[in-house]
Amino acid sequence: MNSPRTRNSLLCPNCRRLVSRDAPHCPFCGLKRPGSWLKNNPLFAAFANENQFVRIIICVNIVMFIFSLLFTRHGPSLSLNPFDFLAPGNRSLLILGATGTVPIFRLQRWWSLLAANYLHGSLMHILFNMVALWQIGPLVIQEYGGWRMLVIYTLGGVLGFLVSTLAGVPLTIGASAAICALIGAILYYGKSRGGT
Repeated sequence: MNSPRTRNSLLCPNCRRLVSRDAPHCPFCGLKRPGSWLKNNPLFAAFANENQFVRIIICVNIVMFIFSLLFTRHGPSLSLNPFDFLAPGNRSLLILGATGTVPIFRLQRWWSLLAANYLHGSLMHILFNMVALWQIGPLVIQEYGGWRMLVIYTLGGVLGFLVSTLAGVPLTIGASAAICALIGAILYYGKSRGGT
């Protein structure tokens, strides 16, 4: 039996068809150098399937929410109000990348325009945003592709936070602007294409 190092073929990391390890490109999907070790690792496999993009974004949001709860000084809020239940403190959100006039203009944290897309203020906040992303994300991927969906999500969030910062909001977080950008992309596509 051949060891993995002596095999002359492998599954293309993009289309999962059998190709030669030494092929300059996959004859089925055109991926350059499918035998490269850079493309045969779990990280590339996660991004090779465009349908995984929504899951990856949701996982990053959940991980950041857990971090924000862990960094909360006096523990997360356990209020009976569903909109405040498991709410991280403002200090932990500020440390992890909340944006607004305070982080941008006082602390010069321009990177927070990106980081705030992945922070949420309570369990209900992240739940509503992630359910919306779960429903809208696959539609955007179907029409625009996974990488363009990721760009629309990211730039939409950054532009939304920039506008709210220029409007004078002191501290803001959440994926709502990014999700609205995805909705806008779908509406634009539907209007320009016509039909149902």
